[in-house]
Amino acid sequence: MSQVPEDAKPALDLLKSVGGDEMVSMMMQTFIQFAEERLAKLVEEAGNRRISEVASIAHSLKSSARQLGALAMGEACAVTEIAGKSGDMDGALDGVTAIQREYAAAKPWMQALANS
Repeated sequence: MSQVPEDAKPALDLLKSVGGDEMVSMMMQTFIQFAEERLAKLVEEAGNRRISEVASIAHSLKSSARQLGALAMGEACAVTEIAGKSGDMDGALDGVTAIQREYAAAKPWMQALANS
């Protein structure tokens, strides 16, 4: 199983205390599906330079990522959202790359929890 980062463990422990491993697995499965769809749309909107849409999608991913312990992804989403809302095109586009990178880093351990 992929190693869960230390900074993710408090969020995961909280979720496990509420609904057990089964709930964590279900939430990870749902998030991965949601994230894959949203990331595809994020890249599309970034390519079309629709910065307000980039900010909106980053916002939609932010809380879920943080709740599930993907804190670096949540932070990348927050920075991207702020850049998009403030009209910083370069910052928002850089943020899209950061979100993709952080999701790629989190996906293996999230997938392992989804399948457990």
